[in-house]
Amino acid sequence: MTTVRPLSCPHCGGKEFSFPDKGRCRCLACRSEFLLDETPKPSPARPSGGAGPRRLAALCFLLLLLAGLLYALAPAPAPQPASQPARQRAATPAVTYELQQLALAADPTRDGAPLVLRVRGGLGQKGPAGYVADCYDPRTQAWSEETQRLQDAVGKNAREIRFQAMSDGSLFLVLDKSRLFSFDFAARQWVDARPLLERQPRLAGGVVQIEIGYANEGDALRVMTADGTRRYFYPAVDLAPTYDELRRMVADYRHPQAERRHGFTFARKGAGTSGPQQLIRYAFLDNKTGPRLFGGYLEWDGEGQARHVKRHAHIFRQAHLEATDFFTPDRVYYRASVAWADKEDLIISFRPTPHPDAPSLLQSLDPEDGAIRWTLQCNFDGELVKTADGFYLLQGAKLFRISEGRRPLAEPQRLF
Repeated sequence: MTTVRPLSCPHCGGKEFSFPDKGRCRCLACRSEFLLDETPKPSPARPSGGAGPRRLAALCFLLLLLAGLLYALAPAPAPQPASQPARQRAATPAVTYELQQLALAADPTRDGAPLVLRVRGGLGQKGPAGYVADCYDPRTQAWSEETQRLQDAVGKNAREIRFQAMSDGSLFLVLDKSRLFSFDFAARQWVDARPLLERQPRLAGGVVQIEIGYANEGDALRVMTADGTRRYFYPAVDLAPTYDELRRMVADYRHPQAERRHGFTFARKGAGTSGPQQLIRYAFLDNKTGPRLFGGYLEWDGEGQARHVKRHAHIFRQAHLEATDFFTPDRVYYRASVAWADKEDLIISFRPTPHPDAPSLLQSLDPEDGAIRWTLQCNFDGELVKTADGFYLLQGAKLFRISEGRRPLAEPQRLF
């Protein structure tokens, strides 16, 4: 395309010229001559005035029209809640509890499924005061969504949370030595058990203090009446003897469903020593939920395979203890205890040598012949419970699963 540009004199800007030679030009105003190629080239021509801006304006108009049409066709947005004050938007502070206690149980209403019960208490410094309860299901590995409020305050003189499991599978809870609850497994709720005390003629209206009992006393709760008398309350058989009455009735009392059974304990070589121990199996009359006073400990003397068993006087007088014998005569144990015993399973905790750095072992034995089923290196210091899913170990605020049925896990599985 040919570019057309206006001609002017480079010296005076004149517009009239003569052309004496080809390619040369003479200005008629100043009479100067110059070549046609020396004339300055003008700036590139700009597009003419209105076409570009008009197209841009039309395009913007179309875009605005399209945006308006889309807005009109869009559904109306859901109404948003009004903004909360800054004080309400702040994160809720964590609730802390000064007291906590856990219990491990096999749920009889769910074929022995494992269940962990927790009760926590707070003084009201960082949360509401009082006691609350919830539970943990090891199968789903979840805590209950709602807590149960048991009490609106925590005692000043006595601040305690204590559980007591009975031989029939029932479970009791004592708060601050003043309130008594029993656990309803079907509803998974704690129920006020104070009426049990009121229905007992020797306790009605007179109990001022409640404590859990010792295992060797059977299924008894220790209570103190207003006149200062300590009694042993057996909820399942509705008895409340004093200690002297209990000692006299131990040999003579027979539970309607009493049966002869075998139990296991460890006997030391000499009273009060920390030397080797022998595993003893004893035969006794099981009074189930009734009075029982199998206290104290057994001794054995001699070396190696010595079979002599010495009974302490208060044990010897009991007709319930019928016979004893060495269960594993070829083995000795140190710092030993029976962790669990029933007709199908016997689990003991011990150290294989007296050395202070010796590992702590948890061992499963056949309760019939003493054969070793399995052994785990485990610091046993807690509550071992047999459930439909195997054995679980509760150590303080930690829960471990140590077996699947009768088969031990490669290592304890911590659940929380």
